[in-house]
Amino acid sequence: MAVNKWWGHDPNERYWLEITNREDIGTNLLAPKVNDRGEPYWSYALVREVRPGDLVLHWDKNHGPGIVGYSHVRAEAFASTITWQSRGTYGRKRGESRPEAAWEAPLGGYRRLKHPVTQARLREIEPTIRALRDHLTEEVGSPIYFPFALSDARPVRAAQGYLTKLPRALVEELPELRQLRQTAVSEPHEPEAPDLPALSLPKPRRSTGYGRQRDAERRQAVERYAMNLVLSHYREQGYEVEDVGDHSPWDITARKNGSEVHVEVKGSTTTREAIDLTEGEVRHAEGVPTCLVVIDQIDLSDDLQGHGGRWRIWNEWAPAREELVATAYRYPLPEGGREGRPSA
Repeated sequence: MAVNKWWGHDPNERYWLEITNREDIGTNLLAPKVNDRGEPYWSYALVREVRPGDLVLHWDKNHGPGIVGYSHVRAEAFASTITWQSRGTYGRKRGESRPEAAWEAPLGGYRRLKHPVTQARLREIEPTIRALRDHLTEEVGSPIYFPFALSDARPVRAAQGYLTKLPRALVEELPELRQLRQTAVSEPHEPEAPDLPALSLPKPRRSTGYGRQRDAERRQAVERYAMNLVLSHYREQGYEVEDVGDHSPWDITARKNGSEVHVEVKGSTTTREAIDLTEGEVRHAEGVPTCLVVIDQIDLSDDLQGHGGRWRIWNEWAPAREELVATAYRYPLPEGGREGRPSA
C-alpha cells in the first residue's frame, strides 16, 4: 500500500511508537503483512519504513499504560512470519492462530525510561498535542499516522494500531524524552545542543532538532578543557600520564607502579545522555580495559575558557554492540564516476 512518507525529507524524523501488550518489548518490530480481512493495513506497513538508527518508543498497555522505554532499529525490515491472533471481531472469526506472512525489523539496546510518559501525563498536555497534530497535518497532508487518538468524547489515548509515526516535535515537547533527542541525532559529532523548552506550541520546522556546534574552535576548547582536567586528576593521583589521542583510539595513557590505564574522555557544555564514538574507540574498548570519563555541563566563556563541569566515570568500560545506534555510514565509491564538474 502507498505510504505518505512525510518524514522522508527530514533526517531528524527518526522516531516511532510501538503500541503493544507483548512481554518481550524491545526484541523486534513484528507485524503481519495484511490485517484480518486480508487487506494491507497502514500500521503494519509502517514496519517496512523504519531504518537502521531510528528510535522506537514502546507504549506498554500492560504496565501503565504509557511509554516505558525505547530501542533502536538495527537493520532494515525483512519478510518473516508471525503466529498471532487478533482480538477483534474478524480475528475471532478466523479461529485458531497460524503462521502468516509478516514484516520484521530487529531492535537492540532496549532501555527503560528514567521517567515513563504515562497516559495521565499526556492528558495534562492534550491541548499542545492537538495543536501539534493539526499543525503537522496542515504542513505535510494526511495521513500522518499519529500515535494518539484525539476526540471530543474521550481524553487522549494511544491510537488503535501497532506501529505509528512519532513526530519529532512531540518528542521535543516532553522533557522525559531528552535522552532520546541526543541518541537520535541524524549524524555524528554534534555534541553541543541547548536544552529545548518544554511544552510550547508547534514551531516552524528547523533544519535540525538537535542543534549543531558550528564553531569548531568552541568544540575544540571544550574537548581540551575536559582533557586537561583528566590529565591533572591522574597526575595528582601519582600517575605518569600521556596524551595519545592524536595517534591512538583512546585519549590518555596513565601509568603507575607497573600498571597502565587507558582513558577515553568526552566533554560537553550540555547535559549528556549519549556520546559519539568512532569505530576505533569501540574496538579498542572491546579489547582493552578502558576507563570512560564524561565531563558535561561545562561553562565555556566567550574567550573560550572552560569552568566547572560534572564528572561521571565508567571503569572497565566496554560498549555493547547492540546498544550502539547508527548515525553515519562509510560508502565505498563505485566505478564509473565521471571526472570534472557537473554540467549546467
